[in-house]
Amino acid sequence: MYLFNNVFQTNIQDAVVHDLDVANVIYVNHMKHTEDMVSYTAGFSRIIYPLANRHHGVLRQNLVNIYDEKFYGELDILTVVDKNGIVVARARNSSSYGDSQADNDLIRHAMNGTTISSTVIITHEELLKENRSLADQAYMEFTPTPKAKPRPENHSTSGMAILVASPIYDMNGRFIGVLYGADLINRDYYIVDEIKNALYKDEIYGGRDVGTATIFQEDFRISTNVPTDTGERAITTRVSQEVSEAVLEKGEYWKDRAFVVNSWYVTAYKPIKNINGDTIGILYVGILEQPYIDAGYRILIIYILFLFTGFVLSIFVSQYYAGAITSPINKLIKGTESIARGQFEKIEVGTNDETAKLANAFNEMAIDLQKTMGELVLKRNEIETIFKSISDVASALDKDNRIIFANSLANKIFGDDINGKFCYQVFEGKDKRCEDCPGIESLKSGEVVRVIHSRMDNNGKEYFFEITGSPLKDENDNVTGTLEIRRDVTEQKTLENQLRESYENLENAYKELQQMDEIKSELVANISHELRTPLTSVRGYTELMLDGTLGDITDMQKKSLAVVLRNIDRLTRLITNVLDLSKFESIEHEISSLQLERLIDDVITDFEKTAKDKNITIAKDVEANLTLEGDEDRLVQVFYNLLENAVKFTDEWGKISV
Repeated sequence: MYLFNNVFQTNIQDAVVHDLDVANVIYVNHMKHTEDMVSYTAGFSRIIYPLANRHHGVLRQNLVNIYDEKFYGELDILTVVDKNGIVVARARNSSSYGDSQADNDLIRHAMNGTTISSTVIITHEELLKENRSLADQAYMEFTPTPKAKPRPENHSTSGMAILVASPIYDMNGRFIGVLYGADLINRDYYIVDEIKNALYKDEIYGGRDVGTATIFQEDFRISTNVPTDTGERAITTRVSQEVSEAVLEKGEYWKDRAFVVNSWYVTAYKPIKNINGDTIGILYVGILEQPYIDAGYRILIIYILFLFTGFVLSIFVSQYYAGAITSPINKLIKGTESIARGQFEKIEVGTNDETAKLANAFNEMAIDLQKTMGELVLKRNEIETIFKSISDVASALDKDNRIIFANSLANKIFGDDINGKFCYQVFEGKDKRCEDCPGIESLKSGEVVRVIHSRMDNNGKEYFFEITGSPLKDENDNVTGTLEIRRDVTEQKTLENQLRESYENLENAYKELQQMDEIKSELVANISHELRTPLTSVRGYTELMLDGTLGDITDMQKKSLAVVLRNIDRLTRLITNVLDLSKFESIEHEISSLQLERLIDDVITDFEKTAKDKNITIAKDVEANLTLEGDEDRLVQVFYNLLENAVKFTDEWGKISV
């Protein structure tokens, strides 16, 4: 009986430890799912463009819309900070911004270019900034709990959450801010119910769930499916002092019988730590002890009945029947010993008496035990199935970087015989460890590590892989190996390289245009200088003739020289405008109030001789004192071109009307 109880109790405790490992995988997967949501959202153009251009009002509205469309009910917090850690937008409280989150450990990591996730404690003040309802959700007034360690306060205002921070980059790859999101665990039962459904489904004994799961913040329950006497969830109740000292104070795993709220359970606890390795909570799974106690009593009664029956029969039955009775009893004893060793073979006694009934009772018990063990194996296989179904190349490594298990995709790509080989030989084609091996870094730090590796195939094509190393830990939280997941990011890297190459080509083209512009400027300056010099000389001689210095001239000659001088001035201004490239290129005009009739008279005067030579009459019909706003030189140039063409293409003895 002692041997049976010992084996049975050991199996139950081992099963609970296994269940705790599965619960931890579910918890980590939930954290990874949250990390994927936040890092994916950090790439939304509705966040990048307004943040990069400081359109913070647009960003706040966009963030509210994104939260309502995609994350309502999945995330409790979604907030954007700029590159200095200053909050610019909150999805759940758009009127709260301007405070600094630069001291937050996870946000500091993200500001260095790393997406990171961890379990954190969020203060009451920070919860109020995000949303008043979150502060109310986190508030816990402790329920007096037997065997709990005394503590001075009777309530808690802070909350525990899974928080993810991811860097935001603009379209040129420049860091511009951080997006962080969080899932508040207080009074959120999704994770604990998922653990319970995965491990224990809907098994009930005596009106109670056979298996339960709990998440503690410090030593009090914030999410649980452990029931109270009234059938409600036992949140705000506290863990026993013995467990608190072992797990919270020493950071150890704890497995044993434990009094949970109002019943005894076979339990297992592990610490929940933040990014700095500080224990801030506890993850718990437990199996109700009473079903196994009752089963033990039933077995004990059967065993006592068996002994009593044998004792009575040994006294009153003659030697003649001794052999017939002893043989089936011996078979029954051997059968029970086999069951105690975990061998669930059917006991055949070869009789139809009470011994056969007893044997049948043991056989039924063996079937129940075998079913229970089968369910444990099934749960283990479920974990393996989850691992194999990962859509990327996944492998489990020991401390020496040898592959101890790989999923089907890894076997399909790299072969079925990769177990036992070094990861750098199989995946990198190298003879020694990689300098930035995420597996080694994860072993050292006990944290998740990500790197990018490249590799050439046989055709010379380069492939890029994002490699994530996650630590594998035993029940004592010692790192025993790593889980590596390799994701093909070749297409993403190719697009980044193409974008970088396009940018370089554009930059080179811009430099060439600048060189051409400098050459053009020099050419215009030289031409303008060469034109200005003779014009200055012509102007000087024209003025000498006009003022009579070079001799007397007729009125008609004075009128003609005035036309020449006026056109020399106009040509000089045009040269000045050409020389001033900034003015020329921006096409700026000197606008002033002008007499239209005077402008037209000046232009007609310039063409009187040419028209007279062809016997062409120029008639003017312009309203007197008509003014307009414009650039005089540009208007003169327009009228000049029009009249020049009119004179050129009008036959002799013709008439031009202006």
